[in-house]
Amino acid sequence: MTQPGQSQGQPQGQQPPQLFADSRVVSMFPTCVWVHDLKPADIESVNGQILPAIRALLAEQDQAPAEDNAIRQTRHDLQNDERFQGLLAFARRATQGVLDFMQIDHSGFQITGCWANINPQGSSHRPHSHPNNYLSGVYYAQVPDERDGLVFHEPRAEALVMSPKLKKVTELTNSEAHLGVRTGRLVVFPSWLKHSVAKTKGPGERISVSFNAMLSNFAEQMSPPRW
Repeated sequence: MTQPGQSQGQPQGQQPPQLFADSRVVSMFPTCVWVHDLKPADIESVNGQILPAIRALLAEQDQAPAEDNAIRQTRHDLQNDERFQGLLAFARRATQGVLDFMQIDHSGFQITGCWANINPQGSSHRPHSHPNNYLSGVYYAQVPDERDGLVFHEPRAEALVMSPKLKKVTELTNSEAHLGVRTGRLVVFPSWLKHSVAKTKGPGERISVSFNAMLSNFAEQMSPPRW
């Protein structure tokens, strides 16, 4: 029987002649997500500042422990709170690194919003993006189960017009990309990239702090950020 790619009369096991002078795969329009893991000493320092602050903020907002797997959030201006400046120093350094990596010519950027999220077991968050921002990020202060990650969704609607049967799901055919998280992980991604939180499996609460960043000349002259 003739094997796939083997022409009639070709001895079995012999490689067919090369058809093309050159073949290569070219990646176009890539979508990047930047993942940073803080050092253990820095995790201890940052969490020692922000975890008590988050509890205090929830108490001030009269937010009792979540019922019916509801997510609790603090106010969205924690970039102005002194207790979060240690964390935001890492967020700003990571944001600057992304802008350098992308070769963006800019006159500075602003953290336009920052807030804490408390996800109890069984909670989830719908797919969404962060309009009127350029970059967004999230720091994980407490992660009971590292299987509970961040889910990014295929941004190209046309890519889902056809969905043939697959031998194996790969990054070229998957409509969702799951990023594992852990305590002390800081993730930065484009604000337009739709993302969600799958149902939390781990026991206890997952606590994270999210932030948005916008180029200063845009932030000062255009629409304010939308969450």
